[in-house]
Amino acid sequence: MHDPFPMPMKYTRWRDWLPDAATVSWPERLRAGLGGALAILLVGLIASSVSAGFGSVLMTASMGASAVIVFGLPTSPLGQPWPLLGGHLNSAVIGVLCQQFIPEPHLAAALAVGLAIVAMLACRCAHPPGGATALTAVIGGPAIHQLGLVYLLHPILTGAVAILAVGFVVNNLLPGRQYPLRKHLNSKHGAKDPEPLARGPVQEADITRAVAELDLLVDLTPAELARLYISAERHAASRLAGSLRCGDIASRDVLVLSADLMAEHAWRLLRQREISSAPVMDGQGRVIGLFSPAAMLQDVPTLTLAQDALSQLQGKPVTALMRANPPQVGVNTPVTDLLTQMSVSEEHLTLVLDEAGGLYGLISQTDLIASLFHQQLFATQAGPAGSQT
Repeated sequence: MHDPFPMPMKYTRWRDWLPDAATVSWPERLRAGLGGALAILLVGLIASSVSAGFGSVLMTASMGASAVIVFGLPTSPLGQPWPLLGGHLNSAVIGVLCQQFIPEPHLAAALAVGLAIVAMLACRCAHPPGGATALTAVIGGPAIHQLGLVYLLHPILTGAVAILAVGFVVNNLLPGRQYPLRKHLNSKHGAKDPEPLARGPVQEADITRAVAELDLLVDLTPAELARLYISAERHAASRLAGSLRCGDIASRDVLVLSADLMAEHAWRLLRQREISSAPVMDGQGRVIGLFSPAAMLQDVPTLTLAQDALSQLQGKPVTALMRANPPQVGVNTPVTDLLTQMSVSEEHLTLVLDEAGGLYGLISQTDLIASLFHQQLFATQAGPAGSQT
């Protein structure tokens, strides 16, 4: 159908040249820069042991590009261990052979880069800095030429291993990072089943087939693309759910235990209500923990040890056996956010706090399932009516 309000072509062209909105915070940028600086410092020391001056700078150049990927884009498939090592090694071999057997330097340089690209794609280790590694083998001068195939092992292999080692340490020490990247969103319990949120209509295998069908080299693994889809799905669900908040589905009639209550008495109260846990409050009405006797038995391997664990209930207050810092959400937290949190964790219950930080209620997995049931029922009933309008 003809668009009655076409966008001016000139505006469209200029907009394509503008940078995308920033998606990485300043702390993350600084962490990436620090990791890259440490890696290149180590690589520079390695390169200087082979050649001084300009040759050393050239050898460090391709590793600098690798550092940008490993530390600035740690989730990129191009910066994972095999692309990092295989990309540099393949390119180094091709670069050295082109320098030795093709006398014309311009042709040697061009073929070194072109053949390196083909080799990296064929070996599934595409790593853009590999092109610089191949080119350096040709134009690096006598100091590099005389190394021959030794150039492959030192400084290329040693430099790549140095970046890999620093990347492994720095990226895994930083919160929210994981290196190497997980290739599949499997359950953290060791099962082959995907994570609960990854069991939707679009799965990782579908994304893999779509990428292959389009014949694309995407700078995200299928697992990361699946995670991106799940996140977009969550935001869409939040938008469609409207104003449904945790306070809307929380259970309000909550058994609350005082901090000085004895554990055996608290156990009897739980059994009377047929529940497994209850929040603990201090004298000022603040939630200080969650008393959950069943949690004491999670890691107990034998019945005898289980009986010993339950014997701890005798003569102790609930504060001695409670779990401090239980999972909490605010009363205005969207239900879809809580659904994500509980889907990826082992939590079966979350406390809901009011705007003043006091206890408003709690949400169990049962509450969440009931909420999803009502939403689905409403969508089913409203769908035909909506389609008739």
